[in-house]
Amino acid sequence: MTPRQAASRLSPALATEDWPTARKCLLALVRNDPANASLRYNLGLVHRRLGANDLALAALSRALDLSPGHANARFEQASVLLELGRLGEAAEAFDAYTRQAPKDADGWLNLARLRLRLDQAEQALEAFARHDTLTGGDRASGGLESRIGIAEAQLRLGQPEGAAMLQELYRDHPALRPRLLKSMSQGPRGRIPLRAGALLGDPSTPT
Repeated sequence: MTPRQAASRLSPALATEDWPTARKCLLALVRNDPANASLRYNLGLVHRRLGANDLALAALSRALDLSPGHANARFEQASVLLELGRLGEAAEAFDAYTRQAPKDADGWLNLARLRLRLDQAEQALEAFARHDTLTGGDRASGGLESRIGIAEAQLRLGQPEGAAMLQELYRDHPALRPRLLKSMSQGPRGRIPLRAGALLGDPSTPT
């Protein structure tokens, strides 16, 4: 496939979620322009769509080598590291991401969850608090998630405010009661999904 053919086929492949074709197109374009960070970034996203997380990580890491300020690549790199079970590296990557995009609430929430999973309660508490400030406690923006996290971190630090906050949430949000009971003994878990709209994203601005 020539670079011209690859360029003409790439957008339709992405639009129809034809990930195998998109990967072929991007590989051809990367061979033609190996120092293009945006192409490496998008190749990483497509690898991830195809479940090839090791290849995704390699492509995203190369994008960051070429463009260290590529915030979206940093976010996706951290997410892939998490899916690969490399929690410490994922936390450091999200920490770097929040320094690049300090107003991105999602970045702080993901960092906070990881810090809690790593039993780094003080750092988790700080990250949950930053997320709570950015969302203003708005439930639709994950504000309740950060309040639960703050309470979990406080409990691990032996701070009585944590139990009081969980009791308040339990009283005011009946739908959350199974989760709140679970939070007494277990930190948050779960994958961080590929961001909607991340494909062909701007190399320096978080989506």
